[in-house]
Amino acid sequence: MKSKRVFLKPRGAAALVPWEEIAVDAPEVGGQTPLADAQFVALDVETTGNAPFLVLEIGAERFRLDGTLSFFDTLVDCRAPINPYARKRHHIDRSMLIGAPEFKDARRAFLRFAQGAVLVEHSHDAFDTWLVGRGLESPLEHPIIDTTALARLVLDLPKGQTPGLARLVAELGVDETPAHAALDDARATAKVFRALIARARSTLGWTVVADVLAALPRPVVDRTAPSRRASAAGRAQGARAQTAPPRSAAPAATPRATSRAPSARRGRSSRRRRSGSSGSPGGSPA
Repeated sequence: MKSKRVFLKPRGAAALVPWEEIAVDAPEVGGQTPLADAQFVALDVETTGNAPFLVLEIGAERFRLDGTLSFFDTLVDCRAPINPYARKRHHIDRSMLIGAPEFKDARRAFLRFAQGAVLVEHSHDAFDTWLVGRGLESPLEHPIIDTTALARLVLDLPKGQTPGLARLVAELGVDETPAHAALDDARATAKVFRALIARARSTLGWTVVADVLAALPRPVVDRTAPSRRASAAGRAQGARAQTAPPRSAAPAATPRATSRAPSARRGRSSRRRRSGSSGSPGGSPA
């Protein structure tokens, strides 16, 4: 059965834009794909700023190291309340979302846009790619590169430091200003990534995608659903009360890598929205 046609709503657009799939003529990127030939997709999302952090906007740039290939940009119809502080940062209000695609349709279009590429995001815990993958029956299979970890390695920043996107734009002399709008921040992320990879190819001798992935493993974050965490904690507490040790010391829930099965984000309501941000929910780092 043919899927229904999707209409996107870019921020500021006067009318809905029909989504036309872009033919991807390049083979799927693998570990031995030369960096010069690989295709990447820089992703950024804006959210409601309230747990469970629903997506309001998706912006992305598909690119190679030598330049841009195409863009993806849409607001997302979300009927949940928007955190006032998040709204002050990304300037998205409910009236802007009228007529925008639902999340499932926006995600379907984005996944077609990003097919076969390496995903790039400026988020130390891969929150954006997890949000996009949340609700799918299987995790996103794309390789994922975090520009905060890449910057720490290439720029020799102190261990554990998570530099904001605006800081990297300034330090690298990138001509794109982050604006807490998904597409603008995705474009800035793409340019920061290009600049960092250019340095890494020169100083570290990286030549293929596997060189980057080996140096920057995916972050491991516990995204177990709260109900499962509570059950696991209850079982663990009961086990500690037993006089005999449990038969297995294995944890009840294992931290999952980026974009795993549907779940909620641990402690997100009390944590910063994105590494290097000023603590605001739903926005990008300034």
